[in-house]
Amino acid sequence: MNLPRPPTASEQLAFLRSLQRLMDEGSFVASYKFALLHAIADLCLVKGDDSGAELELTTSEIAEQFIRLYWPQVVPYSASAEQPILSQNTGRQAAIVRHVAEQRARYQGSLADIERNHSDWAHLRSKVQQTVRDMPLRRLQTVRSGQLDFLYVIQENGQVVQLQPGVAYCFRAFYPLITDMIEGAWSQFVQKRNRKHLGQVVDLRSFLFGSRRKSLDAYRPLLRDLQEGRCFYCERDIKSRADVDHFIPWRLYSLDLGHNFVLAHPGCNSSKSDLLAAEEHLQRWTERTLTRRDELEEGFDQLGVLHDWPKSRQLAHWAYGQAHQASRQVWVGAKVDLQPLRGDWRKILEAAGQPLA
Repeated sequence: MNLPRPPTASEQLAFLRSLQRLMDEGSFVASYKFALLHAIADLCLVKGDDSGAELELTTSEIAEQFIRLYWPQVVPYSASAEQPILSQNTGRQAAIVRHVAEQRARYQGSLADIERNHSDWAHLRSKVQQTVRDMPLRRLQTVRSGQLDFLYVIQENGQVVQLQPGVAYCFRAFYPLITDMIEGAWSQFVQKRNRKHLGQVVDLRSFLFGSRRKSLDAYRPLLRDLQEGRCFYCERDIKSRADVDHFIPWRLYSLDLGHNFVLAHPGCNSSKSDLLAAEEHLQRWTERTLTRRDELEEGFDQLGVLHDWPKSRQLAHWAYGQAHQASRQVWVGAKVDLQPLRGDWRKILEAAGQPLA
């Protein structure tokens, strides 16, 4: 039996070239293929590892990622009553967009609320899953000249997708690059199909993918109480205004998950910016969750914010693992600034829950 191995540099380059060819030569009559690629990349972060092994994904898991991707997109682009939801298909509105739009309206925009309603969530997921299985899953790897079967094999009558060896590794290694490419192409696709309503709009990508971060003001009181009125990073008292910061930077993974929020002085937040925090901050972040987890999650539920500690921890493992492989520096504080990432990050995260992949 051959043990898995990470893909070589030439194999990684071949993967990126095949992905680019898929984007260039594939037939895109709806935005589903972009969503499928993005969903697979997202799942590789929280379910994959860096061994180079195959990875099994269910189409149910993929459907859930579809819902999260389309959720911010199914509102009118502008406040005008004449402005419809943007078309994501060459013909009538895409079925998944219609299904998600109906539930978003029913739940007044709260994704957290529908996820907590297990019956409605399962019903929506089932509808989306069926469309994913029938359409983009079977057609994604088709290009003009034939098949590019380098990503996955469909198994169990469309219930399971088996990623080929090295694919999860590459999606994880190049996640920011790949998602940037997908979101750019997706935005261009939508703009071409909505010229009448959009004109020469240049900020469509921000609308589609949530770069317009929603206000996090509502989370300040909860975080202030949990942190006993102190800045998460410098641990000094917060005497006036404070910022809600994404501990794992928003730039790396742009989904608001409750455990990822910390309260910080504006100066500390500005200094950290889009950098990963040093190990001492990582240690404090995991300890805060382990010691105050029930209180945190009760507060998140009351505020209607998504939270998933195993997922947040897995994303942290991915982010620090990529930084370690690239020999990146991490942020220490406003005065010390940067230092090399040490090896303690792995032990810190492993101590915070079940063994990580």
